[in-house]
Amino acid sequence: MRKIDKSEILAAEYKSWTDRYDKTNQNHPKYYSSHKYHKDVLVSLLYCQKGLCAYTEILIARKERYAPDNFDENGRYIKREKEISGFAAQLDHFDSTLKSEKGWLWNNFFAVSDKINVQKTNKPVDEILKPDAPEYDPHKFLAYDKDRHVFYPNPDIEDDCLVERIGEMIDLLGLNYGTIKDHRISYLSPVLNRLFFLGIREHVYQFVTAYQMCEQQIFAMQEESGGKY
Repeated sequence: MRKIDKSEILAAEYKSWTDRYDKTNQNHPKYYSSHKYHKDVLVSLLYCQKGLCAYTEILIARKERYAPDNFDENGRYIKREKEISGFAAQLDHFDSTLKSEKGWLWNNFFAVSDKINVQKTNKPVDEILKPDAPEYDPHKFLAYDKDRHVFYPNPDIEDDCLVERIGEMIDLLGLNYGTIKDHRISYLSPVLNRLFFLGIREHVYQFVTAYQMCEQQIFAMQEESGGKY
């Protein structure tokens, strides 16, 4: 789960709209998925997330679908035909308790795989694994088992309470969710085999954090063995 920079907001009209409420500390209008700004926010988030699910990093949109030219000069998403504008993605309120009063808060939104949004629902969250949090660092909090293809709390963490919190969030955010794990194995296995046996490094367009961690493990193993594999 990569760290996400959400500082660039393509949905400028939406941002101006929410700023008016936030500056006067007013509650936001009710959130609903057919709202005129819903698709604007979703596509703007996909731009920040480079088309990947914020939590699992499975690809949910290709670059041409979320590029800046999908927005007009006023910062509105340009409507497309229904077949073209559909996404295997949903807006997720990271902290669902904010939804009733601050339902359009940019800092609480992520674009996620529709499978994960069903899994997460409205369960309580811990911001320790919030992808855009200033202190979040995947390599500090997470580790990846390249043989089992699962994320787990970084074993260097000595605080048992912290390990438990991270483990609970790994489950909640669906990082090892069955179908996601299946896709990760199918995508990464041949890439990692070419790296391990042929020394070929490749650009990956999804599951980036898992790949980076596997790459580090492979290089460390080869260094220890003098490159004999």
